[in-house]
Amino acid sequence: MKKIFVVSTTYTKSLEEVGKFRKDHFKFIQKYIDAGKFIAGGRQNPPTGGLILAYNVTKEELEEILKEDPYYKNNLIETVITEFAPALLNKSFEKFSN
Repeated sequence: MKKIFVVSTTYTKSLEEVGKFRKDHFKFIQKYIDAGKFIAGGRQNPPTGGLILAYNVTKEELEEILKEDPYYKNNLIETVITEFAPALLNKSFEKFSN
């Protein structure tokens, strides 16, 4: 199975400041969903940061992609990348593992 990456971000600025860049951040996420590099992205609850599920990339490629994020460019987040290889997977998600 292919590796999947969980990108966990923590906001370092207020939600008001983060909100100024949210629309551009969504465009960034959608660009890489469309490119087949991200599976999903969204805000954590409570809103202390967000999560991105990435696949079809190396860790090095993902690190470079994340530098394009408006939140990263504007020093609004801290980022942790966790890699895992699913041992078990629901059949509806198999396309992400081949």
